[in-house]
Amino acid sequence: MLGSLASIAAAAVASVFGIANAHVTLDGSPTFPVLAYYQCGTTAQQAADAGVDLFVEQPYTACSLLRPNDFDADPPPPGVRVLSDDYSSTTPDAGWYFPDEPDALGLTASELPQLPPAETTGKLRVVNVSEHFSSAQALIRPGYDRGEYARFADAGDLLGFDLYPIVKFCGRVPLLDVFRTQHELITAYAPHTPTFQWIETGPMTGECPTIDVTPAIANAEAWLAVAGGAVGIGWFTAGWAPGTLWNRWDVDAAMLAQMQATDARLHSLAPVLTAPWSEVAFSDAAGVAASGRTYEGVRYVIAVNSTPTPLTVPLRVPQLGRSTLTVLDEERAVRSDAHGVFHDRFGPYAVHLYRIGPA
Repeated sequence: MLGSLASIAAAAVASVFGIANAHVTLDGSPTFPVLAYYQCGTTAQQAADAGVDLFVEQPYTACSLLRPNDFDADPPPPGVRVLSDDYSSTTPDAGWYFPDEPDALGLTASELPQLPPAETTGKLRVVNVSEHFSSAQALIRPGYDRGEYARFADAGDLLGFDLYPIVKFCGRVPLLDVFRTQHELITAYAPHTPTFQWIETGPMTGECPTIDVTPAIANAEAWLAVAGGAVGIGWFTAGWAPGTLWNRWDVDAAMLAQMQATDARLHSLAPVLTAPWSEVAFSDAAGVAASGRTYEGVRYVIAVNSTPTPLTVPLRVPQLGRSTLTVLDEERAVRSDAHGVFHDRFGPYAVHLYRIGPA
C-alpha cells in the first residue's frame, strides 16, 4: 500500500531535489542529472567516477544475490543518489523510477503510481517512455493517443525517452533525430517538465553488428540531446547479446573515458545548460544542429555535427548582429555578421560551445 501523502512529505524534510523553470534543482541550485542503471560493487564506483550521480531501478536484487546474507553489501558510492522501484516506500533516497516505458506496457498515466510532486516531497518522480511519441515514428500501437505522452509528462517530475539510432535502428535513423526528437518532446508534450534522453554506449543485444557506437558518437548524441533541450542524460550501459547474461556495465575503456569527459563538462556547465532553450537557425541538410541559452545575461550557443563528415556551416543567432563568439575550451573565436550569421568548421561528430562576447 502506498504511504499517505502526509507521511511521504514528512519523510522528505532532509531531501534536496526540486523543479524550477523546467529543470532539476539540488539544494536549490540548478543541477544536470546523469543517470544509469543500478550497479554492484566495482562497476558502481566506475559509474560514479565517470560522473553518474543518479541510479535507477533499486532495489536491484542481483547485488544481494552476490552476497545473500547482506542485502546492503553494495550500497551506491558517495555522491550517487538512488531512484527506487518500491512505490510503497515513503523514504526513498532520491525519489522513484516509474515502470519503464509505460506506453509499451499498455499503461496510461493515470495507472502509474500516484505520488506527490517534488515540490511537496523533495523527491523526484521519473518517467521514461519509448520514442514513439515522435512524429517520425509509428504509433506504439494502432489507434494510440499520442496525447497520453503529455499526461505522462504531467505524472512525473522528470521525463525521459530512449532512441538509440545506432544499435537499435542500425543507422536507419539519422543521428540528427536525437536533436529533433528531443526538441519535439519539450515543445509538444513536456514544455514545463524537465526532460532527458538515454544515450547508447555499446552493442546492447548485438542486433546491429556492422555499425558501432564509438566514443565520438556517444558524445555527439549526448550533446545533440542537450541542444534539443534535454536538462539531463542517461547512459545506457547494459549489454545482453544472445546467449549471454544481462551485464549492467558493458562499457569498454575508451567509452568510459569519453563518458567521464562528457559528464565533467555537462556538470560544470549545469547552470548554463539548464537555462531556457532558445532557437539558433541552422540547415537540416548540413547535419549540424544548434540552440542557444542565456545565463546571467550572457548568451551561449551549443552546436553539434551529427555526421562523420567534416563540415563548414553557417549558423544564425536571432537578434545578434555583429559580435564575437568565443569558442569554449578551444582558445579561438569566430565573428558574426550584421545579420547574426557566423561560419565555423566542424570535424566529424564535433561539438562546439560558444559564449557570445569576449572571453
